[in-house]
Amino acid sequence: MKTIFFLNLKSSLKDMYLLFWSIFMPCTAIIALKIFLPNLAGNYTQGMIAVSVFFYTFMTTSFIALSQRRRGVFHLLHATPLPLWKYIVSVSSSWALIAIILSYIILLFSIVVHQLTITLSSLFYLIPVILTASLAFVFLSFFVSSLVKNEGHLSMTANIIMLPMLLCSNAFLTMEKAPNIVQFISRINPFEWFLRGIQGAFYHNYHLWGESILLLLLCLAFSLLISIKTFKYSDQ
Repeated sequence: MKTIFFLNLKSSLKDMYLLFWSIFMPCTAIIALKIFLPNLAGNYTQGMIAVSVFFYTFMTTSFIALSQRRRGVFHLLHATPLPLWKYIVSVSSSWALIAIILSYIILLFSIVVHQLTITLSSLFYLIPVILTASLAFVFLSFFVSSLVKNEGHLSMTANIIMLPMLLCSNAFLTMEKAPNIVQFISRINPFEWFLRGIQGAFYHNYHLWGESILLLLLCLAFSLLISIKTFKYSDQ
């Protein structure tokens, strides 16, 4: 498992999707918010971290998993004694570690641009939130990549899942005055639980933080189960 973990970690760090979607785009958005909304820009830091991690652990890893399956990489598992669940846990752990590093890069950049103040305890409490959410989204990406045949189908399917999760959250728009159906979706939205966990760590709201961790753990268990049950070794 260690070998797979480090090999996957090394190859993932060279991924251009990672550099563009999860680092360049959020940093550009942080600068744009600073220019056009200087009084409110700092309030969007938690949302930018959540979006960056979500894009990487769901969208980017979905394309990687689909690519590996189409190239026959997963067929090699049949030639090894490694159980499927150990392989999934190994690669997912390396992607989750990258997600944690990503989130701290975005946070550091936002601190410099917006001159934010954050405590060491907040930095510590962020780690379990990001780790749990990252693993849940990565396992969900395995499930989605098993449902589609090509990159076009994957892009459409991923967007159908991602857009409602992003729009029905408090990342950039408040849900207080939203229609009841939107508020209901927000309450059962894993991305919203992730965002609330980050906010709980930032503002030392440990009740909110603990509640978010528990909900994300339930999401993690469910996504792990469906990723293993639906896993495809090939398109055949």
